[in-house]
Amino acid sequence: MTFIGRQDELDFLESCYTSDKAQLVVMYGRRRVGKTELLAHFAQRKSHVFFASPSASRDEQLAAFSRQMFAAGAPASRYLSQYADWESALKDIANLPTAEGTRRLVIIDEFPYLVKSDNALPSIIQNLWDHTLKHENLMLVLCGSAMSFIEKEILSEQSPLYGRATGILKVLPMPYWDAAEFFPRYSPADKALTYAVLGGVPHYLAQFDPDASVKDNIKHHLLRRGTALYSETEFLMHQEFREPATYNTILQAVALGATQLNDIAQRTMLQPQAVSTYLKNLIEVNILEREFPVDAKPAETAKAMRGLYQITDNYFRFWYAFVFPNRSELEMGDIEGTYRFEIEPALHDFAATAFERICADWLRRENMRGSLPFRAHHIGRWWNGKTEIDVVATDKSQRRLLLGECKFRNKPIDIPVLRALQDKAALFKAEDRHFMLFALNGFSPELTALAQADPSVTLVDVAQLYHT
Repeated sequence: MTFIGRQDELDFLESCYTSDKAQLVVMYGRRRVGKTELLAHFAQRKSHVFFASPSASRDEQLAAFSRQMFAAGAPASRYLSQYADWESALKDIANLPTAEGTRRLVIIDEFPYLVKSDNALPSIIQNLWDHTLKHENLMLVLCGSAMSFIEKEILSEQSPLYGRATGILKVLPMPYWDAAEFFPRYSPADKALTYAVLGGVPHYLAQFDPDASVKDNIKHHLLRRGTALYSETEFLMHQEFREPATYNTILQAVALGATQLNDIAQRTMLQPQAVSTYLKNLIEVNILEREFPVDAKPAETAKAMRGLYQITDNYFRFWYAFVFPNRSELEMGDIEGTYRFEIEPALHDFAATAFERICADWLRRENMRGSLPFRAHHIGRWWNGKTEIDVVATDKSQRRLLLGECKFRNKPIDIPVLRALQDKAALFKAEDRHFMLFALNGFSPELTALAQADPSVTLVDVAQLYHT
């Protein structure tokens, strides 16, 4: 399959590789986000050692690493059958043969597996880096999926490797425009709907058949017992957490609309203090986020005032909204009934949240291009006790304002939607105001004529969101 997206990440890795200084790069991100594929693509046509660390004993791991180093031409292969320890193995990186104009490249994938078997490894690398490796023509990449482990044990001030990394790359899910490249023949509306269901995780996107309809893909790859995506969520929860049943309950509550701490506690019948700990753990692995209004002050975010908990992974949202509560029927093979009665009537309403995020990301990209009416400093949702606005952009002074309404529905937007949005502008003190309407199914002729005559109003249909 053709490698898709990740140009920024590839550019970063390439800049490290072409640097005239030794490089120690730490790369991490949640499982399935595409780290291994990214590193494999980066290493193509480069002389390298790519070690995929097994979950095994220290001796088994060391033997496997030795085989790869010796196959790459490490001089120790002439007199050793295996390195005696990690210090001698990693020190020998500096002796790998290299062609003129290139550098030694060693990638260790799933590095936390090695540390689990030998917790002295970070100290060994720190000592080697300080005294030997940082003076050599090499690039060492340490990669891992255990995000909390990487952040606490490798990057924190308590880690022996603190301050040694020359580059730190956190790999996030793909933006919606890159995710769309998995489905080149889909309409823009179907690309948006697919993103709402799967999000930007390459492994999930690759499971869908780009020549099948969204409906058929959902039925065949998400609802069918035995498929990779049907059991993916449970697999990941068991990998990451000791109490997956409790996390399942919390995530289902959030997926079904409980977004504040007390609401989640009431829905799950758990104590708020306990729920807070579970939520923190879910945020650490990028499954959940705490969202604040676009104009929230630092004091508000520090105290979690006005914050709402949201599932960031679109597939997790889909799974907990539709698969988890219908497991009994799906285990019996009732795919058609589950889709027809539980999913199809609710799918567009479900996709509305993801569509709002698509629109906000489009604004961020246009802001980077300098295509908005002003340079936005903050872009995000806004709400108070009574009113919500799908997307708001403000400049640093908050004197300039852009309000957006996003409608993922099967009928054109008409003038009353614009008027309602303009009325909400009275809640802000901005002097310069602009309005954007984002639509799945276009705009009425009357609204189109009004926007053509009013420079403060911009209409963006779903095709424009995917226009590069």
